[in-house]
Amino acid sequence: MSTDYPLMTLPSYELYQLAHIATFLAEALARHRRAGHRSDRAAAVRDIAGGRTAYENALGVTTPSGQLPGPIDMATYESASEMVERGPREAHVVSLEATGRSGWAVAGRVPGIGRVGAVVPDEATANALRQHLLTQPVGELAPWAVRDRPVRMPKLPRRVDLAAFVENLDPRRLSSRAVVRHLRGLDRRTDAAIRGRFAGVDLDAPLVVAPSTPQSASPTTQPTDTPAGVSTSPAAADPAPRAGSSRPPVSREGRSAGQKKPSRPVVASRHVCGLGAQVTSGAAKAPTTSAGP
Repeated sequence: MSTDYPLMTLPSYELYQLAHIATFLAEALARHRRAGHRSDRAAAVRDIAGGRTAYENALGVTTPSGQLPGPIDMATYESASEMVERGPREAHVVSLEATGRSGWAVAGRVPGIGRVGAVVPDEATANALRQHLLTQPVGELAPWAVRDRPVRMPKLPRRVDLAAFVENLDPRRLSSRAVVRHLRGLDRRTDAAIRGRFAGVDLDAPLVVAPSTPQSASPTTQPTDTPAGVSTSPAAADPAPRAGSSRPPVSREGRSAGQKKPSRPVVASRHVCGLGAQVTSGAAKAPTTSAGP
């Protein structure tokens, strides 16, 4: 079994949504930390503020605490990892009350990344992230790598333009879908932005990660049914005689077997549950034997 998918268990639907929103916040914090220009920092702050709104709505928080999920620092990780047994991929939830701090810590280890974890204000998010660390591909977990120092939260605006926030999201990202799912119904302008930006996306569908395969078609390119190296120009398909030439045109029936134009492979697709349409590129083959007696 691949280390990208070590467990065949899935968390509950609501926990799954919560973990993706928390990951969206962690990614925005990372972009704010390494932003080199004012516009980049402003975009990161916008995303943190919009993600915070979705996070609080998902939790049903009426009085925001000001705390948000973020990657864990080394000192907190060391305190939390005293109760953690080492393993190939693991994640544990501990309360930080014994260290004199409020909140919860998730401490774990993921092959390919190393130590991972988070500091969160509530136990529900901690349990959601634990499942997230145990079940998600390694590429999705980089924002949760342990840091040397605690994350500094930027000053967020009291109000955020959620419609502009939505228009800058990537509909292909599961975390973006989880975020906007909890921004619906806040105001008509935001709802209109969600309908436009996420047109054709079922925001209520389960967030299923499709493992990448080497032979799957790229989602940004359309499959072609023309073999490589075969020209589709009319001259290559059936050249006509030049003016003044005595050479008669060659009919298709008169071509030798070696001169026949290569047949084009048939591109078919099939829908695999949980993966969507899968493109296959194999030439259609007729049966060599009769099905009759």
